[in-house]
Amino acid sequence: MLVIDRLGYKRWVFPPYQFYLFNVHEGLATWFGESPPLYHLYVSMPIMFTSMLPFVLHGVYIAVARGHATAQPAIVAVAAIFIFSLVPHMEYRFLYPLLPIGFMYAAVSIKSLVVTHPCSMDASKKSDTPKNASVAEAKVNGRRLWSVRNIVAYLLVTNIPASLYLNLVHQRGVVDVMTYLRSEAQKQLVEEIGFLMPCHSTPYYSHLHQPIPMWFLSCEPPLEKTALTTHYCEADDFELDPAGFMHRIFANSKDQNAPDLDVVNGSYQPGQTRRKPSHLVMYACMTKRIHEELAALGYSECARFFNTHFSGDARRKGDVVVYRLVV
Repeated sequence: MLVIDRLGYKRWVFPPYQFYLFNVHEGLATWFGESPPLYHLYVSMPIMFTSMLPFVLHGVYIAVARGHATAQPAIVAVAAIFIFSLVPHMEYRFLYPLLPIGFMYAAVSIKSLVVTHPCSMDASKKSDTPKNASVAEAKVNGRRLWSVRNIVAYLLVTNIPASLYLNLVHQRGVVDVMTYLRSEAQKQLVEEIGFLMPCHSTPYYSHLHQPIPMWFLSCEPPLEKTALTTHYCEADDFELDPAGFMHRIFANSKDQNAPDLDVVNGSYQPGQTRRKPSHLVMYACMTKRIHEELAALGYSECARFFNTHFSGDARRKGDVVVYRLVV
């Protein structure tokens, strides 16, 4: 891996050290926002394990307090959570590698809950006759703390509805719009696409599968701590003054011939003037602010896709709307 990194970066790098240097020592991750110190405990863990979290915690308790399972994976997980909590910017996806460890302890917990009560086991051992044996067996079954059927039903009821909603309904517009644009591109109706949305809002070429020039509002972090307060963020610039931003970057776009893909990827820098693309994509909450500017620039709405019933980010509210250049 060191050799591969050397070939890619053109210098020797050690990724764990670079992670520490960028995120902890320099604190450059704060460019994307800061989180409370206990974010991973009361946000990341509940989101990742949902209704299985009580079983995970119970499994860890059994492993540590009763010695029914090894506690080493739990120690590794706690250490990882502590280290990631040192980074001011936190996201629950950073802890995805801990999911297998949590599921293992959930299995330990469930196994311990479905065994019979020790007192009932003693009662069954004292039974000598067949009649007494059947009575003891009934007591054992009756005093079972949990049943596999009940646990499975609980997990299914608490997870399947949420999974279906989150996978089939919630934020589906950002994917549906790429399906639409791919279809339009296959019909040769798309020349260039611009995404006036918070950066990385939609899939990109992984869904388009067409050599169509595309660009989105950039939000690259600075590479030096001294530039944290002065570094230019195109996405923030657009959010603060969307109308002025559009007039500025499209001010000198007289040549409307579709640019080459390499031209877009190589020369379109944050905040620079560029050609008006044939299609613009944005959230409905933004269209209310710049509908007059869109009309003045020659754009009209051509498609709209439901995205979500709720959003924690005010910039991502409403449908996903596509505008086409008509003049």
